[in-house]
Amino acid sequence: MSWDKIIIGAGLYGLYCARFCGLRGERVLVLEADSGAFCRATYINQARVHMGYHYPRSYSTAVKSAGYFRRFLDDYGFCVHTSFDQVYATSAAYSWTNAAEFRRFCAAAGIRCDDVPPSRYFNPGLCDGAFLTEEYTYDAQVLKEYFLKELAALPNVRVQYGAPVTAIEQKATHFELTAGGARYESGFVVNAAYAGVNTILQMLGYEPFGIKYELCEIILCTVSERLRDVGITVMDGPFFSIMPFGKTGLHSLTSVTFTPHSTSYEATPHFACQQKEGALCRGGLLGNCDDCPHKPRSAWDYMSQLARKYLREEYGFAYQRSLFSMKPILKASEIDDSRPTVIRTFSKAPTFVSVLSGKINTVYDMEEVLADGGE
Repeated sequence: MSWDKIIIGAGLYGLYCARFCGLRGERVLVLEADSGAFCRATYINQARVHMGYHYPRSYSTAVKSAGYFRRFLDDYGFCVHTSFDQVYATSAAYSWTNAAEFRRFCAAAGIRCDDVPPSRYFNPGLCDGAFLTEEYTYDAQVLKEYFLKELAALPNVRVQYGAPVTAIEQKATHFELTAGGARYESGFVVNAAYAGVNTILQMLGYEPFGIKYELCEIILCTVSERLRDVGITVMDGPFFSIMPFGKTGLHSLTSVTFTPHSTSYEATPHFACQQKEGALCRGGLLGNCDDCPHKPRSAWDYMSQLARKYLREEYGFAYQRSLFSMKPILKASEIDDSRPTVIRTFSKAPTFVSVLSGKINTVYDMEEVLADGGE
């Protein structure tokens, strides 16, 4: 069956592309390996709507994030949790950025940065600066329901679940894909598979992205009344974040050191747990880590100990559950902690485009490539 565009992956980037093209009257097919949308990284992350504070060593990433921040709020404010104080702090030790440098960075980026006494949140001597900022979190489940409702109203768009792509062939005028036992074809394919992006590229013999893969844990916590309306991030180094997880009433707890459990530097991810669960992770096809019976033991003890070292006692929190996902990071980003959105066109007529991005509010970068046929 032939489609104007086939999109691989039903995360935010995949569904955004489907809606964008569907509204233009194009016949669109979304192929998703899981049984539903937003089952992996779009849901299992810190849920930040980035304003750029997280990237004091990458001015370009900060400016790009801030540039799309308002637009994302205008378009999807219904899923964004805004009624809390987002506090960034610089550690007095082992940090790449001190308080004065963070102030200068925020001023250069044109983003809010109001000094607050570190003693309000932190134990004595641990942070040399604390700042009230403007940054929010999104609720992935609310956003998912919006997109699914929008796509359901478009008869020219179909989302096929339980359809991992197992083969792709490039013909003279189109691509032929095998997914879920069926064959499909299109002259325009968008690879929005995120952690599976290189697996798809290798099927076609295209050069993979230079990626390292991290098997990551996001811990969801219940919190004390004092912490309920506060999000806290200590940076820039081996520290932690604890912040509202969308509109769920829970907080996510993460740590630069302990959130990644394992790392793979190969073109496609290879981890010891894959050898134990051949049915879930077979060949180059990456299963959903959150469903895996062999996922790692929680790093709660280490993460909570680190956070409690910094936070005053009244900002209490308790373990509720863990979420696991695979996170791909460009190897080049390790130098300056940048997180660029990379969109690469590998073929024209027929067109094959791959996207790799870890920030939701840069999804708008896809519009030009979709409208212009991959230019």
